[in-house]
Amino acid sequence: MSPLLLQTFIFMACTFVAGVILGWVIWRFEGASKQALDSLSSEVDFWRSNLEQSRIELANEKTALAALREEKANLKKRLASLEG
Repeated sequence: MSPLLLQTFIFMACTFVAGVILGWVIWRFEGASKQALDSLSSEVDFWRSNLEQSRIELANEKTALAALREEKANLKKRLASLEG
């Protein structure tokens, strides 16, 4: 083998090994970033649904509070009429 052919073969082998290592690194970090993104997405969905549930509960509590205030006013009227 001539020295030029041997040198070309060594460079091609090094390039192949570097490409495999670089491909593995990119694949490894891409998988980790996808998992982090999926985790973040599921966490955002959890908090969004939790917020919606809290809004529904708040609306129910406001309705109950309005009904209690109305009942309180009616009871005050009845008490005033019984006293007077």
